[in-house]
Amino acid sequence: MKFFLKINCTSNNTILTLTDKNLKTLTTVSTGRVGFKGAKRSTYLAAEKAAGEISQYIGKFKRPYGFILFYKGTGRGRRAIISGLKKRKVHILKILNTTQAPHNGCRPPKKRRL
Repeated sequence: MKFFLKINCTSNNTILTLTDKNLKTLTTVSTGRVGFKGAKRSTYLAAEKAAGEISQYIGKFKRPYGFILFYKGTGRGRRAIISGLKKRKVHILKILNTTQAPHNGCRPPKKRRL
């Protein structure tokens, strides 16, 4: 059975969402749910603990085939999630980056007249 793990890494929090092949949400884990509050939610350790929590949930299934990771955002927890999943021997098939990049940016402010 193939699963998708969608990871949203912001500057303040890291949110992991586990879905099945039909994109039905199975569970969601955030660093705040693991027990970190305030500025500690954006740390490396918090993201690794969240990955451990979701891998514990994955262990309930019979034989998971593999996981495809979808990263979004540029938070500090990006590398920590992969190391947290590898520690628990989760089989990762593919890692994709879905972070949105601006094409042209915002309109600059008008020229100042003196």
